[in-house]
Amino acid sequence: MTKVITRLYSEEKRAHSVADKLRWEGIPQRAIRVVAANGDEDAETLKARLHKMDVHPDAVTAYVDHIGAGKAAVVVHATHKPLGAAKITRRTMDAGSPVDLGGVEQEQFVPDGPSHAPSILDTHPRFLTSRIDVVRIRTGQPVSNGIFPKTILKSGPRNSAIRGGRHMSRMFWPMPLLKKNRKASSAMRGGRYMSRAFWPMPLLSRKERSLSVIPGGALPLSRALGWPTVSNRD
Repeated sequence: MTKVITRLYSEEKRAHSVADKLRWEGIPQRAIRVVAANGDEDAETLKARLHKMDVHPDAVTAYVDHIGAGKAAVVVHATHKPLGAAKITRRTMDAGSPVDLGGVEQEQFVPDGPSHAPSILDTHPRFLTSRIDVVRIRTGQPVSNGIFPKTILKSGPRNSAIRGGRHMSRMFWPMPLLKKNRKASSAMRGGRYMSRAFWPMPLLSRKERSLSVIPGGALPLSRALGWPTVSNRD
């Protein structure tokens, strides 16, 4: 349920001031309406407009003549956002010195309607934005204007991270950092191989392969000793 809370003020300027304080207290802007006189609007049209805003019927009857005489009303649909929205609204509205209407009922509960918003963050321009930044965004002032030095610089394309377009290798000239050497087949200078470093003792031989590690190509050690290590059983 939504609590519709309304108060009448002596002038439109005071009503807008109360509305600004409500927004500062965290009441969503979409939940606040200031109702003032419209030169082309008659009493019946004003009544229909107040009824459409879910203003209490007793308050509608009392507001019509006052609004036509130059006063203004503030209408707030207090929901669950923020916590204690109805209490915050009453406190802020009463602090603004509303017009005393005696025993006229100015609050009522209405069913919650569907919420249509282009974003899940319908009450905040940014998720991690402070209140002062919200004011700047609503007034069209970029947040970066309040920060020095500038946060965004207009610079042309660059092909080097060093100012002036220099390259790191040129800073150490004439000592080159990159060399254009031909491909080498060995990690040793001169193209040698490790086996040749121990010449004439060969590390690789081109002998025929043997099935035994025993010199002379003898059969495995188990057969040489007559000890069978693998037996075939039926």
